Amino acid sequence: MQVAPLSLAVLRLVPVARAIAREIPTAAVYRLRFSVRGWNGDGAGVLGDARWALSEIARRHPDLPIVVVGHSLGGRVAMHVVDAPGVIGAVGLAPWVEPTDPIDQVAGMPLAVIQGTNDRMVPEPSTRAWLRRAEEAGARVDSTLIEGAGHAMLRYFRRWHRLAADGVTSVLASAEFSAHRKQ
Repeated sequence: MQVAPLSLAVLRLVPVARAIAREIPTAAVYRLRFSVRGWNGDGAGVLGDARWALSEIARRHPDLPIVVVGHSLGGRVAMHVVDAPGVIGAVGLAPWVEPTDPIDQVAGMPLAVIQGTNDRMVPEPSTRAWLRRAEEAGARVDSTLIEGAGHAMLRYFRRWHRLAADGVTSVLASAEFSAHRKQ
């Protein structure tokens, strides 16, 4: 089943994208609408969509670093595709990551993760095992909890938006710092 352009999941990220664009005016901000709903088996459909979009962004902006931002399923996808060319890190908003999801691709990557303490869809404790494995693999994980916030990111929405933009800024700064250290 295809994702509708007016789906709540699609519309919910409009203000997040705007907040990032406001915070980082030099950024090119794109929003991806997956061609299919859900992870479906091994996630090939949504991962293929994301990899295609990232290759297009890298082609259009070859000199810009790419930070992938995703909510829920999109957060899971973001954590899976950080190894794409040009990608320097990811921001997961209530990311749906499974304890057994791969972690090799996040080694050395800055990851910002924002979660609500009242999330019933993807409870924060359910992500701990994957985040711990990611850190053990060398990812630089910056986790933030929003007390009382839920999965839809509606309660305290301004804080979600600000933290998403701050996460992108933090990933950019972390990647820049790492690049300078290697010189």
